[in-house]
Amino acid sequence: MSQLIQEFKNEHLQISDLLVQASAIGVENPQAKDLLFSAKKLLLAHLNKEDQHLYPVLREAAEKDDSLRSTLTDYALDMDKISTDVMAFFSLYESGENTAANFQSDCKNILTALSKRIAKEEAVLYKTYDKIKPN
Repeated sequence: MSQLIQEFKNEHLQISDLLVQASAIGVENPQAKDLLFSAKKLLLAHLNKEDQHLYPVLREAAEKDDSLRSTLTDYALDMDKISTDVMAFFSLYESGENTAANFQSDCKNILTALSKRIAKEEAVLYKTYDKIKPN
């Protein structure tokens, strides 16, 4: 596994862990908002790093591979929806516009969506990247 993919996987774990911690302590605790802010910051940096290092390699390979091109299109559409939902979640709780009563279920929903996306990325995109650019 390439170092870049290992970094991405570690970031996935860190983002998920921050959200689990925030959920466990509850949004009424000021530390939860700090954890949410950290998770958001890490997620945005992670997405930026993928945009800079992962996707250009995959898009170049997709020029000669219709199946990969289709996969990338599907993943981009999926990511647009997830990104919208996740950023709305962060905005809602950073601004204090939602109640503590919804926090647990909202966290669970976001974690579920992210976990599904992470599993897909690691199983398909990351493995494809490592085939194209090993180590």
